[in-house]
Amino acid sequence: MQMKQNLEQTQKLVLTQMMRQSLQCLQMSAPELQSYLEEASLSNPFLEIRDFQPETSQAVPLENSPLAKENFPVDRGEQNLWTGTAGGRAESTADFTSYLSRPQTFTEYLNSQLGQMPSLYEPMLSECLYLVGCLNSSGYLDFPLEEIAQDLQISLFDAEQALYVVQSLDPPGVGARSLSECLLLQLAQSRHFSEVNIHLIQSGLPLLAEGDYAGLAKLLHVRQTEAQCAAEVIRSLNPIPSRGFYTETKIAYVLPEAAIVRTHDQIEIEMNERAYPHTTLNKDYCALVGSREYQEEQAYLKEKLAEAKSLLTNVQDRYDTLYRLLCTVVENQKEYFLHDGNLQPMTMKQLAEQLQVNISTVSRTVKDKYIQFNGKVFPLRKLFTVPVMAAGGQTVSAGAARQKIRCCIAAEDPHKPLSDEALVEALTVSGILISRRTVAKYRSELGIPSACERKRSAR
Repeated sequence: MQMKQNLEQTQKLVLTQMMRQSLQCLQMSAPELQSYLEEASLSNPFLEIRDFQPETSQAVPLENSPLAKENFPVDRGEQNLWTGTAGGRAESTADFTSYLSRPQTFTEYLNSQLGQMPSLYEPMLSECLYLVGCLNSSGYLDFPLEEIAQDLQISLFDAEQALYVVQSLDPPGVGARSLSECLLLQLAQSRHFSEVNIHLIQSGLPLLAEGDYAGLAKLLHVRQTEAQCAAEVIRSLNPIPSRGFYTETKIAYVLPEAAIVRTHDQIEIEMNERAYPHTTLNKDYCALVGSREYQEEQAYLKEKLAEAKSLLTNVQDRYDTLYRLLCTVVENQKEYFLHDGNLQPMTMKQLAEQLQVNISTVSRTVKDKYIQFNGKVFPLRKLFTVPVMAAGGQTVSAGAARQKIRCCIAAEDPHKPLSDEALVEALTVSGILISRRTVAKYRSELGIPSACERKRSAR
């Protein structure tokens, strides 16, 4: 074996810490970036987070907004690029939500009712409070009553009496041990408490779930119209008693990154400066860099200053990239924003070519980003749609094909609904060429049942 020494030249992509942080900031959602900046400010004294103080609205009309990257100043705390209104000026900068108290939980609501029962003696009150603590998040008791009686060292009869008290509380259905019992408890407190409805809950829930009214009528020994009326009564009941109460679980909030405002024949893009904290450099700490009084701390100060400047630059780049992308997206979808038309076919690859960036940059920029338009907040990804072949070699968006399917089904005879194959033929006549499999997929995404199910529900 002979050993040789060779010299080779290769290229490798090495991501610096600043590049990694830039990519990380780009793909963060607004709430994630907010938490990231607040956490960074705790470990870096040079980062200072101040309350946002808007003064004037600087919405940029699309016709005047360059698609090339602009050098926006890092310190934009005195600019109001988004106030949530088309008028522009914010009425108040105070955050009144900080004075709101925590809402009452479902358990606290039940316990407060028990505390207002003067006739409930102390041992029974303790047993009822224990049962409330055993309820699951939906308000059901999924522990065997025999085990609860053993834990409390009481008889099964006393445990049942305590359960009856809990089941008498508001909202109706709380403390039920099954779905049937939950619905029966609610039915007993309504004016629809009848033998037919009781029988439906006890034996007909599977048929009700399938929408089989003929089978329900046969089971209940009534006419089909009466079975349908009974089904509507049961559907109006609440299967989850705790629904609508505060659960103490964290909620994933959505913050729009920008608002698209339509004024006459113009489109304005208003960036949401409130989406994340206004972060600047602390002037007092900056003045310490180079000071002879703090010679030993200079290495630490310079390191933290470089980290702070790097973070502010990356946040600025995120802002610029998102703004450029929004300008291009709105330009491509002008018909949708100006005249409520259908979305045009647009993919991330096409947008990357227009912006002259990598497709991964577009993907990171779009990830978990939301915009506000026409009173609604929706994900930015919704504006991207794959092309669907149309007659003459043209293409339409998948959204346009879905809308056509919806219109065809809305105009069909309820007693003779269109099959997926018939929908393919109707779309072909309209110039949209898609397969039956694609039609079934789009119909399912629209939440429209199959032709057989639509025919059954029309009876």
